[in-house]
Amino acid sequence: MRSQPQDGPVVGRYRDFEILEEIGSGSFARVYKVRAPGHRRPLALKLATDTRLAEDVIKRAIREVAVLRSLTNPHVVRLHGSSVGADHFYVLMDYLEGLQLNEFHDFDEPMRAGEALKIMLQAAMGLAEAHAQGVVHRDLKPENIWMTPDGTVKVLDFGLARAWGVPWAFGTNATAARTVVGTPHYCQPEQLLTDQLTPASDIYSLATILYEMLSGHAVLFEHYRVSEVVEALRESPVAWLDAHATRGMQPIGRYPGCAGLPNSLLDLLKESLDPEPANRPQNAGVFASRIAEILHDELEAVSAGEVTVVGPSGPPQRHMLLPGRRTLGRRLDADITVLAPEMADTHLLLDWSGFPRPVQVRAYDGAEFTHNGDPARGVITAEPGDVFGIGSLGFVVGTPSEA
Repeated sequence: MRSQPQDGPVVGRYRDFEILEEIGSGSFARVYKVRAPGHRRPLALKLATDTRLAEDVIKRAIREVAVLRSLTNPHVVRLHGSSVGADHFYVLMDYLEGLQLNEFHDFDEPMRAGEALKIMLQAAMGLAEAHAQGVVHRDLKPENIWMTPDGTVKVLDFGLARAWGVPWAFGTNATAARTVVGTPHYCQPEQLLTDQLTPASDIYSLATILYEMLSGHAVLFEHYRVSEVVEALRESPVAWLDAHATRGMQPIGRYPGCAGLPNSLLDLLKESLDPEPANRPQNAGVFASRIAEILHDELEAVSAGEVTVVGPSGPPQRHMLLPGRRTLGRRLDADITVLAPEMADTHLLLDWSGFPRPVQVRAYDGAEFTHNGDPARGVITAEPGDVFGIGSLGFVVGTPSEA
């Protein structure tokens, strides 16, 4: 490393990485744009600023690495390498161009409903895979939602993520010490009673962000712009927690531009911001699918894809595919129902955040399927012309660009 002041490198080298520039910093780490061996494009290196890492910092680093290794969808940052030890910590990830959502959008101004919902659809699909694995993000906020120049949304910073139902490593009772998990502005009312957050807790945070994007106003404080409330409560996390628990969502229709929002969207916001977690959409896959239906049916802002089912006899069956997390199986309540004996009740999951992004296909609960005639494992990103098979049935997934 050519230059290494006490608080970290500015230019030069760190191990095998060529430091190009510093691009960000946090409470315990800085982020650099680097060149790494074996990679043609620059990557991002998240590097601890202190070699004497506290135990909680090491745990957070290990947690983020473990979560990112398990995720495959296009709405999270891809992990390329990591090393965590008693005297060092670094994570090598995709280098992202673009802006944080709070930089991309002025939260004191309303955003058009279609644009806001498309952003939220992608963010929710970034979480759907984590929620399906039993992982809760716990710190969703505009700073952790990244907007790339091509319009792709990425969910960042899984450092506070936890497997829900597992005791929190740094305490068992949030109320006793009046602490807040995550960022107070976007925390959940259930934190007054427990630190055992569930996927429905992440939905509350996403819905808070969505409400603010649509209205330019704070969810809990009537007539106040977002920045006004943030400034007033900047030093009072307990006041934020009490507000989430006692105030409730203010009617969004009173704000300019919100009177004409579809009833289905108003219902989704009301459910998602309910103080009782059991009354909210229970995971990000459900939340994303509800948003996609509003975009397609009410706002005509997204196009549907198509799943074509071909059997050994009879004509092909064509089914509409909306964005979201969709199920394919023989159950009548599946998004795509195929009445065939070789099908499981739920056989495949189709994850899609809408055109121009591809559809991801994965088995449900160990079900068997093939991809272009070969046994399929894990997650398959569907390409034009790919054929997925279940027994004697073939499936072709088409998106609007292929129509």
